[in-house]
Amino acid sequence: MLRLAALVCLSLISLAGYGQSRYVTDDVRIELRAGPSLEYRILRYLSSGTRVDVLGSDEDAGYTRVRVVDGGEEGWVLSRYLQTEPIARERLRVAERNLEQARARVSELEAEVARLTQELTQTRTELETATARGADAAKELADIRAASANVIAIRDENEQLKRHIAEAERRINRLVMENTELQSDSRQDWFLAGAGVLLAGILIGLIAPSLRRKRRSSW
Repeated sequence: MLRLAALVCLSLISLAGYGQSRYVTDDVRIELRAGPSLEYRILRYLSSGTRVDVLGSDEDAGYTRVRVVDGGEEGWVLSRYLQTEPIARERLRVAERNLEQARARVSELEAEVARLTQELTQTRTELETATARGADAAKELADIRAASANVIAIRDENEQLKRHIAEAERRINRLVMENTELQSDSRQDWFLAGAGVLLAGILIGLIAPSLRRKRRSSW
């Protein structure tokens, strides 16, 4: 009964693991030896993915002389454990690091795009404001030009009125002078006329008595 129970338990344990996925590990350790054979002592163990520089090789023994980049130890390892490309785990680590850097760069670019978009929006707003101010300035300039044209027209009209006033003053002065001359001539004529009347009266006064005496003497 005990054997049967044990067999049942083993079967259950076997069935419990059946159908589950497993992965082959690439965590391999190789010996770094002092010489190109198993007879030489082990200097250290190198885990998979360790980077080494090749210094030489012994094809007959199947060993390669290397220097460990991280640490600087020199020794011999089996050539079949060396490859020119990093292991999958290392490549995955590099890929993940590159992915993180790419994501960080994408985040930076997105932030830069957001900043540039904000600056573009602000620039457009400033451009619209400047355009509106330019339109107002153009209108003000047009009004100033119109006002300047009106001022020039008023100035020209004032100059013309001044010329007309000056011409009118000259005419008035000339008329005044002519009137003065006419008045002087009229006074002279009246004076001469009065003098003539007075002289005629005097003559008549002198001649009239003589005529009366002649008439009396003829009677």
